[in-house]
Amino acid sequence: MNGKENIIKKILSDADERCAQILSDAETAAAATVTAAQEAAERDSAALDKRIADLREERQRNALANAELEAKKYRLQSKQQLVAECYERAYKSLAQMSPDDRLDLIGELLTKYAEEGETVYVTSADAKLVSQLWLNGFEKGLKLGSKRIHADGGIVLEGKGYEKDLTLKRLIKYVKEQTEPQVASLLGVRNE
Repeated sequence: MNGKENIIKKILSDADERCAQILSDAETAAAATVTAAQEAAERDSAALDKRIADLREERQRNALANAELEAKKYRLQSKQQLVAECYERAYKSLAQMSPDDRLDLIGELLTKYAEEGETVYVTSADAKLVSQLWLNGFEKGLKLGSKRIHADGGIVLEGKGYEKDLTLKRLIKYVKEQTEPQVASLLGVRNE
């Protein structure tokens, strides 16, 4: 193995550890939210029972059905919020990376997505890290763009007539599109 593979494995290992911690935190938060929702549902159920006793039979069924639907919607919204928080935490974790980790990430993105002759645009913060000499090391004829992108990290690659947005927000959005069902499953979130 060469140094690049070790760095990539380290990044992936660190990402796995961060994801495991985020998922652990989310599971803890999910359990607390479910307990609070159950307690709230029990209080609401007791209040509804008293009101329903005074209504005619048909109104009883309708009121109960509405209460159950609202409780399910509330639980689902809480769980969906947990899923969203997982991705937000992942984004914040990436945005707060050390300069070395940022440079490693940019290098990984360039290795995976850059094509011959593209222009590379970086953030103002990353401009201190990325130089034309460093880009030349990828042997893809990459050029360092003079304008800076407004993002918390990542890059934008530009070719003739196209642009590849590889900023952190876009990367997290892409990962979310690809993994949200699995994360929701791990958190016990499903459409009810």
